[in-house]
Amino acid sequence: MFRYEKRLQYPVKITQTNPKLAQVIISQFGGGKCKRI
Repeated sequence: MFRYEKRLQYPVKITQTNPKLAQVIISQFGGGKCKRI
């Protein structure tokens, strides 16, 4: 059996959210009209 644990390789601390930057990053992955991310 194996167990999947979703973890990052190193700890990340987010002090401020930036919705504009998040929108740019997601658009790079799937485009502006992508709904399956």
